[in-house]
Amino acid sequence: AVIAGKNSYVQGAEPPLRYRLLTDTAHRLAELNQTAVYFDLTDLSTQPDAAQWLFNLGRSLSIQLDLVHGVGKNWWLQVEQAPVADFVHFLGEKVLPQLGKPLLLSFDEADRLLDAPLAATFWELLTQIEAARLQQPQFQQVTFALWGKTSWSALAENGRFPPDSFTQITL
Repeated sequence: AVIAGKNSYVQGAEPPLRYRLLTDTAHRLAELNQTAVYFDLTDLSTQPDAAQWLFNLGRSLSIQLDLVHGVGKNWWLQVEQAPVADFVHFLGEKVLPQLGKPLLLSFDEADRLLDAPLAATFWELLTQIEAARLQQPQFQQVTFALWGKTSWSALAENGRFPPDSFTQITL
């Protein structure tokens, strides 16, 4: 599903199996001239606020992609929007033009979204990127994969994210 450009949620109780599939997916995408980056959502529980979490997310993205113009100390202040909107702007203006090929944003430990203080920020980020996909052609190259033990319906409940927006794969 990910290779076909569909957002996916991979549910598996065994972390080694999830990690194997995660790395195999990244290698397969590289063979197809696509890029995958990896993030661990455990970080959502330790960050003091949304701006700091998104800054760290941007730094990690810049490092993994070896971007020429990575994230500066106060990159979100350059646009003067909300932190999530600023991250989406950064992705559209700095990351995707430099990358020039499809990008998979892969988030492991999705179970953290059930109780992390910044879970709402994460769902807002996905929602804004999905909205950008409808308006800006470069965002059509962005795909998500979430990895965790919890069922997709448990993660998407309460209207946090439309349950039909991800293909669920159970290991």
